[in-house]
This record gives sequence, C-alpha cells and structure tokens, in this order.
Amino acid sequence: MTGKKNTAPTELSSLRTQIDAIDDRIMELLLQRIAVVKQVGEYKKNSKNTSCPIRSGREAEMLRRIAAKFCTSDFPAAAATSIWRIIIGASTGLEAEMTLSVLSTENEDNVYWLAREYFGSHSTIIKQPHVNRVVGDVVDGKAAVGIVPFPRGADANQWWVVLLQQGENAPKIFAHIPFVYNYLDTQTKNTQSKALPAALAFAKLTPEESGDDMSMLVIEADANVSQSRLQTAFQAAKLEVTWLDIASITSDSRHHFVEIKGFISERHEVFTSAIATLGAAVLKTHFIGAYATPITIDKAKQN
Repeated sequence: MTGKKNTAPTELSSLRTQIDAIDDRIMELLLQRIAVVKQVGEYKKNSKNTSCPIRSGREAEMLRRIAAKFCTSDFPAAAATSIWRIIIGASTGLEAEMTLSVLSTENEDNVYWLAREYFGSHSTIIKQPHVNRVVGDVVDGKAAVGIVPFPRGADANQWWVVLLQQGENAPKIFAHIPFVYNYLDTQTKNTQSKALPAALAFAKLTPEESGDDMSMLVIEADANVSQSRLQTAFQAAKLEVTWLDIASITSDSRHHFVEIKGFISERHEVFTSAIATLGAAVLKTHFIGAYATPITIDKAKQN
C-alpha cells in the first residue's frame, strides 16, 4: 500500500523559513550599512582627511548601547557586542588599511589573540617580538594600530617609555582590550578582570571622550620627589590616580606612569591645578592617551 507523502509544511520548517527570511533581512541591512560606511570613507578622502579612521569614543558609545539593548534579553549581551565589534572592525577596514602590529613572544602570545578577537579574524596582524618594533610599525606607517600588554606592576617591556620617546607626534592609546567583561560570580559581583589578560591599542589619532573614560599620563618629576607627595597633590584635587609604573630615564628625574579616572589631558583644569601646587618639582607632563572604561555585563540580569 502506497501512502501519500505529506507535503504540508511542518511547524518546525515554518519556523526555519522565518529564520531564513530574517537572516536575509539582516544581510541586506548589513550590505546597506557597508554602503554608507564606504560613503563616509569617500567623504573623508575628498576632504583630505588622512587620519586614522578609528572613532574610539563613538565605538564605545555604540557598544554600550548594544549591551544595554541585549542585557535583559535571551541572547547573551556579550555575544551581541562581539558581533558588533567585528562589524565595526571590518567596516573601519573599508575606510583605510587596518594592519595591526602586536607584541608577541615565544612565551607570551595573549596580545595576539586579544587583538584577533577585538578587531576580527579578517585583520592582517604583524607579530613583533619587541615593543620598539611595534611602536616603529605604527610610527613608520607599516601598521595602523599597535597593541601591547596592559601594564601590571613592574612591566619589563615599558612600552610607554618607547611611546614617550616619539615626542609630541607619538601615537596615542585609544582602546582597552577587551572592552566587555562578564561577571564570573553573580553573588560577589567579581569579574576577575584583573587576573585576565588585557591589552591596550594605540594609533596616530586623537583619543575621544566616551562619557566614562580612563586617561594615561606620564609625570616627569624631580628625582627627589616621592610618589607619596604626588599622590597627596592628586588626592587634594579629588583625582582618582593609579600608579602603573615608574622609570628613571635620566639621572636627575623620574617618570611616573599613571592612570587617572576621567578624560584628563595635560591641559585639564583640575589636573593642571594639582600639578601647579607641586611647583618646580614637576618638570613636564605627557598625555599618553585615554580609553573608554570597559563595561561589565551582569549575567544575573540575562533572562
């Protein structure tokens, strides 16, 4: 006995058809987005704007908005921000060549993988064994972005010293990698981010404010000036300062590498007032850059 084949669409196939239709819409919208990005690139080209196309402040605002949109949804907010991070990276690459130069040694390759995740697997990445080469790649135009480890304690690389030695036109820090963290312990709200690998990206650009930022500066002070004295001046000015490293580049001075909460350049009024109280003890200050403070997604809020 031959039975009739059931040609009626099942509920599952109907749902899959809906998914396919939605995917088609997503792809079409992405192609539309790419077309607009290319127009932006042409506009910049016609206006003789040859600076690095990365807009660090705008990117951070976009990712915060996306994280907020998905943080109470069934779809992981961290996954959503990762998708958009790749879209942003690929789109920026349409405006200009976005080769990356990263510090990568035989014993430490974390920076390479952080860079690959942040900018996308499509990115061209140059691995360099020494910070001098990473900075040199960006200064010489062989790479648009340099990526180095986030300084933790006594950083043997001291890449910030190499940046400092480039003078007023030195590349500037503009991003912290990763930008998104998840709570690993919803009871204690512990992200363990300090224990996880992290990196900083720099380029020939002007860092932008994002509304929640961390700034990196170097204070060149008399060799006899203690860290405690500098800290006291900053505390009096109500500046939240963290010491990252100290280097004795010359015999008569010490360079203090610090991180300050907020978007604080060397011309920031509160910062300059704090430095002024120290008089001749401070020889010079240098703005190394700033980055948008990473966001942390509370898994407990996800449905």
